[in-house]
Amino acid sequence: MTTGMNKQGGFSAIIAVVLIVLFSLIGAYMATLSSVSAVTTASSGAAIQAWFAATSGMQWAVHRALNLVSCGGVDGQTINFTGGGLSGFQAQIGCVATSVTEAPVTYNIYNISVSASRGSVGDAGYASRTIVATATDRTAP
Repeated sequence: MTTGMNKQGGFSAIIAVVLIVLFSLIGAYMATLSSVSAVTTASSGAAIQAWFAATSGMQWAVHRALNLVSCGGVDGQTINFTGGGLSGFQAQIGCVATSVTEAPVTYNIYNISVSASRGSVGDAGYASRTIVATATDRTAP
């Protein structure tokens, strides 16, 4: 005759195995979540740096276009950032000038685009931002 204790002897082992597997899966999920969070934070920081690089390039391009009264010294230029938080970024500048005459005043409108990036597409550290702006050298009458 068997007692009640012998019939349930393996039940505790099954529960223990299930709990070990469950806790292992939860641990793996938390580790994945943590690494994804770290990558997302790093990507967000790089995106902010790219935006600042594009903004700096835009400020330089607008200043240069208005002072030269032409896109000649701006269009096709590349700015390589070498210091500070923007180190490694590169800004490509495009500029198109349109001359407008509203008698008796003639002025220029500059359509400027700046694309700042670091790394190559597909790299883990790749970041890129593009800013487009319009500026004019017309003064109020």
